[in-house]
Amino acid sequence: MSQEQDLVNTGLSTFFFFIASIVLAALNHRTGAEISAVIFGFLATAAYAVNTFLAVQKWRVSVRQQSTNDYIRARTESRDVDSRPEIQRLDT
Repeated sequence: MSQEQDLVNTGLSTFFFFIASIVLAALNHRTGAEISAVIFGFLATAAYAVNTFLAVQKWRVSVRQQSTNDYIRARTESRDVDSRPEIQRLDT
């Protein structure tokens, strides 16, 4: 699975757990099982939120590294053109 898919999946899971927890907290009948479910829902939301944050950080690092690698590759390719004898310069 790609990093973008991980980011989208964890973000959506965070959102849906949060909405479900709010709805259950608003509509519960204060039984022990429902209170436990609300607590679990908010804990799951927090866990998915941390995972979403880490996925965003990982995605940002990979985008930054990719742009750096593109720059290095472009510079290397431009140097290769100058050193190739089969390419003749027009100004000489």
